[in-house]
Amino acid sequence: MTRAWTDLEGLRTGAPRQRRAYAVLRSLAIFERLGEFQPALAGTLPLPIHTEASDLDVLCEVHEPAAFVAACSAYATQPGFMTEQVLVRGVPSTIVRFAAEEFAVELFGQPQPVALQHGWRHLQVEARVLALASAGAVATITQWKREGLKTEPAFARWLQLTGDDPYLAVLALEELGDEALRRLVRRADATDRK
Repeated sequence: MTRAWTDLEGLRTGAPRQRRAYAVLRSLAIFERLGEFQPALAGTLPLPIHTEASDLDVLCEVHEPAAFVAACSAYATQPGFMTEQVLVRGVPSTIVRFAAEEFAVELFGQPQPVALQHGWRHLQVEARVLALASAGAVATITQWKREGLKTEPAFARWLQLTGDDPYLAVLALEELGDEALRRLVRRADATDRK
């Protein structure tokens, strides 16, 4: 994995909502209880575009859904606890959801390494874009998220990506080298300032 959001230190020292997320994750002991499933924090909380509505998305490598659900049963008393088996873009996925403090929590498992899962790959691309973008870009994307736009559509809109599926459009950026991505971000930044 190119960046390890299995180490929660960035949350512990981050913005107030990130610090709260750190405290909740530590109290739930998710990374300890689900260690055999290689858990990694994804979503927007590790990024500077998180909002008051950002939830705790933890990706896991799950080859035995029953074992994963059994490990997650430690959270069965949490409000809203539920499990489901679904296909996500053709991949069998096990999802466990519940609430903890002010956070919605989603434990998401697929039978492949976390580094190959779309949620992780989106996070990596978004982190690269934000590292190159201006503070204005962060503010614009965050505002769109506060207005209800999901993360990948917000990035696709800001970057002026074409296509019918913003999730795949953002994912395609992982193929860009640093200079090509830098040019794309500069163009979007210039447009955003107009």
